[in-house]
Amino acid sequence: MELENAGPIEIDALTRVLDVHSLRILVAIDRTGSISAAARSLGFSQPTITQHVQRLESRLGTPLVARTARSASLTAIGQLLAAHAPRIDASLTAAATELARALGHRVGTVRIAAPADAVVGTIAPALARIAADIPGVEVRFVEAEHDEALELVRSGRVDIAVTTGAAGERGQRLRRDGLRSTFLYGEEVIAVFPSDETPEPGLRVEASALAHLPWIFGDGTRSGVVAEALGRASGPADLEVSRPDAALALVAGGFGAAFLPESAFATAPPPGVRALGLSPASSLRTVAITLAEASEIPAVAASLRMLAARRPSGYEVEALAEARRRSNSHRARFARPIALATLPRLQEEDPLMSATSRSRIARAGAAAAGVLLLAACTSGAAESSTGTDTGEEIDHISVALPGSLSNLYVGQEAGILNYYIASIAQEGLVSVDAQGRVQPGLAESWEQTDDVTYVYELRDDAVFQDGTPVTADDVVFSLEQARDETASPGLAYYLAGVDTIEKTEEHEVTITLAAPDAAFAANMSSGGAAFITSQAFWEEHGGKVGTADALLLGTGPYQVTEFVPDSHVQFERVDTWWGELPKVKSITVEFIPDESTRLLAAQSGDVDVAFNVPLAQSTQWEQLQTMRVEYVNDLSYVGLYFNTSLAPFDDPKVREAFAHAVDRDAVVEKLLRGHGEAATAIMTPESLGKAYDGDEAREVLSGIPQYDFDLDAAKQALADSDHPDGFEAELLTPSTGPQLGTAAQSLAENLSTIGITLNVREVPIEEWLASLDASSSYGVGMMWYFSTLGDPAEVPSYLLGAGNPSAYSNPEIDELLAQAGTESDPAARVDLLVQAETLQAEDVVNVPLWWGQSATAFANDLGFDDYSSFAFISSWPTQIYRTAP
Repeated sequence: MELENAGPIEIDALTRVLDVHSLRILVAIDRTGSISAAARSLGFSQPTITQHVQRLESRLGTPLVARTARSASLTAIGQLLAAHAPRIDASLTAAATELARALGHRVGTVRIAAPADAVVGTIAPALARIAADIPGVEVRFVEAEHDEALELVRSGRVDIAVTTGAAGERGQRLRRDGLRSTFLYGEEVIAVFPSDETPEPGLRVEASALAHLPWIFGDGTRSGVVAEALGRASGPADLEVSRPDAALALVAGGFGAAFLPESAFATAPPPGVRALGLSPASSLRTVAITLAEASEIPAVAASLRMLAARRPSGYEVEALAEARRRSNSHRARFARPIALATLPRLQEEDPLMSATSRSRIARAGAAAAGVLLLAACTSGAAESSTGTDTGEEIDHISVALPGSLSNLYVGQEAGILNYYIASIAQEGLVSVDAQGRVQPGLAESWEQTDDVTYVYELRDDAVFQDGTPVTADDVVFSLEQARDETASPGLAYYLAGVDTIEKTEEHEVTITLAAPDAAFAANMSSGGAAFITSQAFWEEHGGKVGTADALLLGTGPYQVTEFVPDSHVQFERVDTWWGELPKVKSITVEFIPDESTRLLAAQSGDVDVAFNVPLAQSTQWEQLQTMRVEYVNDLSYVGLYFNTSLAPFDDPKVREAFAHAVDRDAVVEKLLRGHGEAATAIMTPESLGKAYDGDEAREVLSGIPQYDFDLDAAKQALADSDHPDGFEAELLTPSTGPQLGTAAQSLAENLSTIGITLNVREVPIEEWLASLDASSSYGVGMMWYFSTLGDPAEVPSYLLGAGNPSAYSNPEIDELLAQAGTESDPAARVDLLVQAETLQAEDVVNVPLWWGQSATAFANDLGFDDYSSFAFISSWPTQIYRTAP
């Protein structure tokens, strides 16, 4: 099609002229400055490149390249096309990638650029995980510093740039450039100095207290930034290095002080070096930057999730350790495998699912849309009645899990659903009953002999599922592995306060804490950190337990007999358990992440129990003739939080405006359909169960200062702030919690009436979890927290304690939390926590929205004893029975 003499050129005709190969050539010429160099970089001959350019110039009727004897440059029109080329290329690559996957071909290459100092802690571990967990994706790495890495992204030569800086480029500027930023992690700057220096005692030090020493500057240090902030001039004794390990070596030699990022500490500092956090804290941010279009490419999106999923590990400076462990524990509750985005199923049946029910479940997804429309028009919800126990044995039940597991060991994969599954086969020293009270488990009795010492007497008839007896050595070994952050990153937080674990008699284990901890007793259950296994079994498999090859070995009433990661797990009843034989003989847990496919499976009669029925589909589930839906408060908390270190949210009046713009009652009644409760506090009523009944707990919590929904009051608060004309902010919500996004959109609508623009963006769960770091530059966020044991101090400690997401510091609250951690009287402990919540409410740091409910669907012929918030963290299948028709 020739256009040079065709008159006015229509847009549609122009789009037919352009092709991605010609655009890539223009980009290469612009980058290299000559046609021959562009040809070499693209792997073509020079005549081929020249012909492509001439053909495109002829079709457009305008020159694109200005040529000289030795060089070539783009004309204004050529530069315009080259500027758009990377985004067009990225969009086409996204489409081609999905087509390749659908056809069963390799899904593509992800190109990552990052500076050298990011390789060890960030890039190398992520590349290893991508290679292991995302088959079909090839990753290529380019070493580049910040500016060069960004230019590589802009030009389309790499897909992801990983950069680190004190503040980084803000989101609005990046969006104007067509880029997208994903926060990966934050890290603090650590002061290191000779150990014979004696600043004020504590876990942090002011930089000014080290100003009298020579300072060590250079690449890999942050000494220059700290010096500039302090106004410290360079001195004749100061030194300069090119690597952070060199700075550490000089500090160890007594040559001065340095300021290094956390990532510089792969191991403990060398002898002679002391490491403390800075006061005030100074942080670095590591982000991944992509073209907006490239972030939609499945392989790039999965790689971004992998980069955001786990912060670098290494030596933890004492000032940061507790906050890091709390953060890791919170992340672990949401842990799930990372894979490429799901494609439509092309084959009718998955060959891995040999069982008839699994084949039907696989086919169900294809018919989901039509059946869901039909289901929405049906009526006649099943009656919610458990019936009486017939005493019959139950041959088999099928359980639908709304997620996917790649490992059964909670220490390695500690999502809330992993607890539900592992507790079928494994037990702790104690158990937790329906009211959240600690009861005997593998230990038939226990005694707290002083504030820090717990003595457990083991059952002498307890055996593992392979018939070998449970010994005190097995218990000690299991707990030691649980507190090892490498072997059990998902559990180590719970045991961070343990000093020693010892076998003190043949059937006795004694645990000594470093300091009193009122929450410790329940942590020895399978809702906490105690998953007792055989030392011989663990060592036989080199610690690689919970896998498809090793499975699990525990002491519970059911043994794992088959595990296919991301597909299903099979349990069979054993006669080795010390307790009463349960009614159910065998259990199959199917991993069905897709909501519609789960519903179709239930409608087909393939599901007996379904966890976490989505609220958006609850009506359809309630209308099933063969199942009933039971709702229960699930110990979860949802609320707003503000980063008090960032403008405009450092202004209490701005925070107050947000608080008055929240309509909790409307959210619960309309968006959650009544399946939740408007929250008056961070603590849930159930978490106060050791001190108060439900009504009493709600009355206690309602005494904490509240901010009623009142847009006039919100408008006045904004007018009284330093930002009376309003502003624009961004709030992230996790894709796995659509109800949070809906509530955030409702808040955004309310705020728009008073002059605040709140942009709500749904992101993968890994990116949302990473954004909870106070250094992420998001001023307002949605908090979503699940507690397994319902300890009243758990969520307040995370949201108000050291290293909290709000960068909020209140010494009075710190002291109250410390006292609550050691107070053994439940009512006195709650009183301390209420005082802490009152102070934070007065400062408007967190705004509670709702306490959550979870919904579980049961077959109508199945009953469940004592269904409660704590139902699924002990061996829950023992509570199932057959009901009378």
